[in-house]
Amino acid sequence: MCTLVRSTSRTSLAEFALLPAPTLTKVVDRMVAANLVYRRVDDADRRRVLVFIADHGREALRRWVAAVERDREDLVHIVSSEEISLLTALLMRISSGLKAVHH
Repeated sequence: MCTLVRSTSRTSLAEFALLPAPTLTKVVDRMVAANLVYRRVDDADRRRVLVFIADHGREALRRWVAAVERDREDLVHIVSSEEISLLTALLMRISSGLKAVHH
């Protein structure tokens, strides 16, 4: 399940996405151009730029989440729930390992 947050800093977003900051900036630039997100300077710390999900982005995210859920439902007909659990555990382990490498 996906949790929608009101805003986040680019640094937090880069860490979450496991992307170098310059790459994330390019991704965010494309997302801004597509009206999926928008940026604002943080009122509490003018050095920080926060990224907010736009209404269009929220709608797109809901569609993408629904598509992923449909694919996940189809997946249970291909592999067992035990195999899905194993895959999930392996992906979480890989993600944790990558986060450790990038910190």
